[in-house]
Amino acid sequence: MTREPGETLEGVHVLDEFPAELSLALWTALRDVSLWAATPEERRTALFSPNAEARRREYTSQTRLQPELDLALSTLATVVSHSAQASAAVVTLMCLEVSRWARAKGGMGTAVSFAQAAALASPEDPAPALEVGRLALEWGRPARAETWLRRSIGLARRAKEWESYGAACVLLGDRYLRAERLQPAERFYLYAARVARRQQLRTVRAESMHGLMRVRMAAGEDLEQAERFGALAQRAYGRAHPRAPELLHDMTHLLVRRGEWERAVPLLRRQLSVFTDPTMRMVCHALLAHASAALGDARTYEMSWKEAWTLKDRPGTAPHVPAALAHLGKAASQAQDWLRVQQTVRAFNDLRPEHRRGPAAGEVAELAGLVNSHRQARVVEI
Repeated sequence: MTREPGETLEGVHVLDEFPAELSLALWTALRDVSLWAATPEERRTALFSPNAEARRREYTSQTRLQPELDLALSTLATVVSHSAQASAAVVTLMCLEVSRWARAKGGMGTAVSFAQAAALASPEDPAPALEVGRLALEWGRPARAETWLRRSIGLARRAKEWESYGAACVLLGDRYLRAERLQPAERFYLYAARVARRQQLRTVRAESMHGLMRVRMAAGEDLEQAERFGALAQRAYGRAHPRAPELLHDMTHLLVRRGEWERAVPLLRRQLSVFTDPTMRMVCHALLAHASAALGDARTYEMSWKEAWTLKDRPGTAPHVPAALAHLGKAASQAQDWLRVQQTVRAFNDLRPEHRRGPAAGEVAELAGLVNSHRQARVVEI
């Protein structure tokens, strides 16, 4: 899948994401590489006009471009003058360099487009296809990500490039887990875990164990097994891995789910002293409110409940709001704070339909039942 539905012009996101002169230079380079990659080698000699490279170099010399792009764009310009001799490996490397630059600047459409050009330039290499899948998933294009991750798996299996194979399986598991398709998610995490064990791939093992833990948590069953998967992931990650804090957060979430409040509270306080991301802070405060209410700590419950409620309206928090609301509702029910239980139920019912699914929906339905039972009990008392 090389385009989004309705994307009539190849690389249109490049033109949208950066200033006009820069975006035109990027789009021209992207189109040159895409055309070169799509043309059989024996027909590349006469692919571009003789003065094409001169025109591109003249444009870039007159345009204020980013210095970080000078080497990549000047190298890609040689594709039009030496089409038959251009090295696929070099073209791929330069496209990935532009992709990394674009991602760092927030231009995810451009990052995906250049990673895709890299993958098309080296069609037998699983690593660029893996990068397209990774970036498309980050960009929120799961269908496109899935096609490229499956391509990477096939290429990696053929080339016996097991690290790319395992990483693609983990990302495909992530894609299915986000879509709440737990069976295929578990299957691909297991594929990754098996190849990690056979090939001694420590990072792939850590990420696959982490994924299996999340599957168990999403299913709401066998939470002891989930904790064992978490412990295996923790050992494989080590303390310095970038995803170690994320794993610790998930393990703390698991402790709250299992009712181990006293173990969870100090971990949540430690995470709140480190996390700055509004989404992570919202979830941490919701979990802390839940655990504190269960332990009878009214002051911490009150503070964390209010903080999580405020953070839920921050940009980017939407995918995690349902779980946060479920924990806030449980916290309020533990504290016998029935007005807030009603408040969380109403807020959940006001979410977009795609966010009113999964385990949180069942938990909020139980809270709504508790509200009704409490209301009926009050009527009987009156």
